[in-house]
Amino acid sequence: MIRDRSEELDMFHARHFVEPIGARATGANGHRSELTNAEVIELARGASNAAKFEALWEGDTGGYASHSEADQALISLLAFYTQDEEQLDHLYRQSGLCREKWLKRSDYRRNSIDKALSNLTDTYTPSDDGARMVVGNGHATLPSPSPSLYKEEGRGRKLEAVRFSDMEMPGPRRYLLKDLVLAAYVTLLYGDGGVAKSLLALALAEAIAGDSKEWLGREVGSYPVLYVDFELDAEEQARRVYQLCRGQGLSTPPDNLFYLSSLGHPAREAFTAALDACKEHGVGLMVVDSLGPALQGDAEAARDVIGFFQKSIEPFRAEGIAILIIDHQSRLQQGQSYQSKGAFGSVFKTNLARSVIQAQATERGEGTLTVRLRQKKHNFGPLAEPFGAKLSFTEEAVSMEAVELDASELAEEATLNATDRVKLALENGPAFPWEIAEHTGLAVKTVKNALTGLRKQEVVEPTGEIAHRTERIRLSVPASLSLYRDGDGDDNALLAPVLINERGEAEF
Repeated sequence: MIRDRSEELDMFHARHFVEPIGARATGANGHRSELTNAEVIELARGASNAAKFEALWEGDTGGYASHSEADQALISLLAFYTQDEEQLDHLYRQSGLCREKWLKRSDYRRNSIDKALSNLTDTYTPSDDGARMVVGNGHATLPSPSPSLYKEEGRGRKLEAVRFSDMEMPGPRRYLLKDLVLAAYVTLLYGDGGVAKSLLALALAEAIAGDSKEWLGREVGSYPVLYVDFELDAEEQARRVYQLCRGQGLSTPPDNLFYLSSLGHPAREAFTAALDACKEHGVGLMVVDSLGPALQGDAEAARDVIGFFQKSIEPFRAEGIAILIIDHQSRLQQGQSYQSKGAFGSVFKTNLARSVIQAQATERGEGTLTVRLRQKKHNFGPLAEPFGAKLSFTEEAVSMEAVELDASELAEEATLNATDRVKLALENGPAFPWEIAEHTGLAVKTVKNALTGLRKQEVVEPTGEIAHRTERIRLSVPASLSLYRDGDGDDNALLAPVLINERGEAEF
């Protein structure tokens, strides 16, 4: 019996027998290609982002949320070298990404190519001596399209309504610092003066640029990083970077850690240069130190803050670059809580960031500083649990180590819910409601409401001791169980029966 292979033959014909494109063709959009297909591929393989191109060319979609995102990324890379629509189509068909959706859906091909061409800001052109140049903004530089960590979208895209049903389900959300610094979005790190915000940001930048895999015990990505400095000069920042390197046992900073001093330059000029540098070096994270001088406007005026994010920050986000902005908070006034303080100025600073982290100094010693980091906003998931970092200073080196907060310290954290804070406070032993309130900063009424719920769940119980007509309360399950949280908001497992052996250990 002969198997019907007509569909396979149709696919083979569609992929390999398209209308031929000459060495110097003119596409349907009127753009005349200056390069043959082979020349485009050769140039792409010799560019600074050649690894990204090669993976896409071979059909690897692993770095993208969907096959469609990978398609768009490849077409956008190729569009840098040729704006001939027919040639872009022909080149894609030669790649390992080519699939039935591209071959049989002309609307998908058209939309992908249109999107790539509409987003172009720089294009390739050969110079008279054959050297490669990028033409854009009236000057020439070496080519290096920035990698896109998210979708290839942003300014210049065609504004149109699309069906959600035409979109593919995205993959997992990506972070440069697990749960704290989001890829392709803005993260705001703020705090009082003298809490080592810049050092923390520099240390994180070194970890990401140096392929360290983790920072303070938390997983990090691996990308080139640009540190844009509006506060200090290159000499001082270089001193800090080398001190941090020595603290990690490194002799020199990572090659992929870049620095741009913006002192004495208008913000617009600085961010234009920064965007060029990000594209040239394939930057995945840009650190801005700090928002006040970078804004060059009124930090308390919503119009100035919104304008800064739209004009200065959005072009980076549209390129798929994560942005970590360092900012300050106003000084504490009498009766205020440090945790209640936000970044100084307009609320749009935090409204327009997708992750917000507050830094607080908790202990200062001889040559040491312990800082607590708490995430106060996360648009796309639960807040990360607060954690600490201990910095040790010498003239030659600055070292950092992670500090996990104990139950008593976590009980003070306002980013945790009231019920968790009450359980954490009871980790230290039985207590009256007013004692719990004093330790956690919660209102006594809030503590009593939380205790009522916990008693119904049999997580706490009275000790029998009464003062001021109020019972003293203790945990009725081991603290390790009452405090365990897996981040999914489901604490039912805490209520399972537990046996305590003769050594005082919990048995499950």
